[in-house]
Amino acid sequence: MALRKRINPRSTLNPDTGFGTNPSNYGGRFLNKDGSYNLIKRGAPFFTRISVFQSLIAMPLWSFVGIILLFFIVINLLFAWLYMALGVQHLNGIVSHSFVGQFSETFFFSAQTLTTVGYGHVSPIGFWTSLTASFEALCGLMTFAIVTGLVYGRFARPRAYLRFSKYALIAPYQQGTGLMFRMVCYKDQHNLIDASVRVNLGLNIEAQGKQVYTFYTLHLERYRIDTLNMNWTVVHPIDENSPLRGFTAEDLAHAEAELYVQVAGFDEVFSTTVVQKTSYTFDEIVFGARFLPMYHESADHSTTILDLDKLDAYEFTELPK
Repeated sequence: MALRKRINPRSTLNPDTGFGTNPSNYGGRFLNKDGSYNLIKRGAPFFTRISVFQSLIAMPLWSFVGIILLFFIVINLLFAWLYMALGVQHLNGIVSHSFVGQFSETFFFSAQTLTTVGYGHVSPIGFWTSLTASFEALCGLMTFAIVTGLVYGRFARPRAYLRFSKYALIAPYQQGTGLMFRMVCYKDQHNLIDASVRVNLGLNIEAQGKQVYTFYTLHLERYRIDTLNMNWTVVHPIDENSPLRGFTAEDLAHAEAELYVQVAGFDEVFSTTVVQKTSYTFDEIVFGARFLPMYHESADHSTTILDLDKLDAYEFTELPK
């Protein structure tokens, strides 16, 4: 039986996902696990395509710190070479007579000038050396203003502190089965108010004699909750209206199935709406499993304990016939 005949015609089509329908034009998944698009843009200059500020704001902390340190070292090396080219005789206080020693002293003089520390051990003599030191001090003031804004932006940037389960499961649900995954807010203060979720399913199927990507909006057990302060297991009942009805793991792999998940909610700390996206490909969907509980009562019966490290915990189980 052709795959296109297995999909219930009453399933909700969604042609407005923003993704195309020709599978030969795509490689890999549409969305990465962190919610970024698996897409490389070409055909325009690099600095036209990239937003330097947003890239520095969004990159991992270790990359951000590494770039700041690299910039600090490189700019001081450049000014040190410039001072050496102007002549160390125009820098009062240089005591070393070797090239390496003089270069190290000019490097540290550059660092002190750039940061406007100015210990006074070395000072410029003459117009051109003084002009270079003045320009470097101006660069330092501007640089630290930019870095201060970047550091503040990284701390204050609104984001959804959500983690999603590593796998989506096909699990027993009511009298049948359901597709489910779960999420949790992992920061103590950043709970989402009026949280909502939207899930689309992309399938590479045969239609009119050719392969096309078709997208379906999955009906969910619930689309929103008042407060996302614990974990939320999102469930799509696989009923007579589901595009997944009758699908096996082999069918999902053949159709290159991918789930696109988008969660939005109001964060009281940032006082704005935040959004987080993720996806599950066919090899991240486990058949015949169910999630294990994440929370339990405390030993003194006074509160509830939510175990964040159990977000991915599941066990295998039989699916109803």
